[in-house]
Amino acid sequence: MLATRLVSGSVLIAVVLVVLLVDERFAPWFPLWFCLSFTALLAAALELVDLLGHAGVRPSTNSVVGGVAALVVANWMPHLPPHLEWGSEAWSLLEEPLQPISVLSWPLLAFTGVLMVSFVVQSVQFCKPGRTMMTIAATILVDAYVGLLGTFIIQMRWLEGSLHGVVPILLLIATAKGADTGAFIFGKLAGRRKLWPVLSPNKTIEGAAGGLLVAILGAILVTTGAERLLDIPSLNWTQTIAFGLIVGLVAQLGDLMESMIKRDCEQKDASSAIPGFGGVLDVLDSLLFSAPVAFVLWLGFSP
Repeated sequence: MLATRLVSGSVLIAVVLVVLLVDERFAPWFPLWFCLSFTALLAAALELVDLLGHAGVRPSTNSVVGGVAALVVANWMPHLPPHLEWGSEAWSLLEEPLQPISVLSWPLLAFTGVLMVSFVVQSVQFCKPGRTMMTIAATILVDAYVGLLGTFIIQMRWLEGSLHGVVPILLLIATAKGADTGAFIFGKLAGRRKLWPVLSPNKTIEGAAGGLLVAILGAILVTTGAERLLDIPSLNWTQTIAFGLIVGLVAQLGDLMESMIKRDCEQKDASSAIPGFGGVLDVLDSLLFSAPVAFVLWLGFSP
């Protein structure tokens, strides 16, 4: 299980790294990043729809697909007009594309539209009382959990600096997935005391502590590599350790939150799509939860 997990994780990291580096020549359009983001978030959303179905909750699949698609597209909107020949001046009145916080207004507006459309769609399909509100609530939950939280992963691609957002994205992955993997390994080797048995009976306090250690080491590895191999200024030692500790902690919390979903739906994994992990959602869970925190920390810490 551990060997399979490490192999699958290495392959996934290699794919992300290749996409990020090759996509540099297409900046700021980043079409490969778009395809990867859209595919991963849509797969995770559909897995969550299936999970909720096991608990008797039926989100609108069409609304979920449309909502996730709208949120992904909205992430690209503020970055494109200044590089087009038409409409750039009018568009600039609405947005300042170089401001990382201001561009988040686009996914927020898209999510507002998704919320409103979800109500309208269900009103058109309304037949009898008893299920409509549950369907709307479940639909919005999937769009928010996957699409809205996923926005922060996507937007890291346009953070200012050399190679654009490659370093902060790799820092997020190394920290969040390092916390996951470290917790898994240390839990297997030395786990004794249960961390939160109601949500996840296999997670231990010793595993969580080991996960935080690996998260910090992962952050140090990325920042050191960025400075020494790529000559890219990054975080200092204090910031790097703080980043690893905070993001690693939130990443483990995110993993527990997905465990709560699976526990409530009485399922072990979101799917069996990725050997050693389970489903796409099982890979993204810690990233989705920790990405907003990592995004804010990078803005506050970065040189």
